[in-house]
Amino acid sequence: MVKIIGLDPGISKTGWAIISLEEKNNIKFLGGGTISTDGKLGTGERLYIIFEQLKKVIFLYSPNEAAVEKIFVNKNPKSSLTLGYARAIAILILRMTDLPMNEYDANYIKKSITGNGHADKDQIIFMVKQIVKSSNIKCHHTADALATAICHAYTRSSCFIE
Repeated sequence: MVKIIGLDPGISKTGWAIISLEEKNNIKFLGGGTISTDGKLGTGERLYIIFEQLKKVIFLYSPNEAAVEKIFVNKNPKSSLTLGYARAIAILILRMTDLPMNEYDANYIKKSITGNGHADKDQIIFMVKQIVKSSNIKCHHTADALATAICHAYTRSSCFIE
């Protein structure tokens, strides 16, 4: 059995999801959630919260592999920069815990889950619930993280890199 953590990093909300991949590509949802930070806090404090919470999740679930959504450039340079900070924290904690990691473009993740690279958030939530038979996913950040983990499970044998 392989356990995969999927991450959808963000400075305000970082989604995470853990799945197990068992024989015959049977995917099971083990847990997920969203790490929220208060916009009134400084950037350093917010990044520290993300770091500490992700560390707890990793130690609680002990995943073997990780998948992270790649950054996309927003029209607002400041938004892109803060998204990059959150991604850097996610990648750092994965490296510190020796988790092999793959990164995936958002459109690739959406296409692997829904068949449509431009699927909306409701389509992603619907499809991840169908794939893992989990009805408790309501937040799109958790659903995006779950979609990232599932995408990795689907493609891991053909394109795994560190």
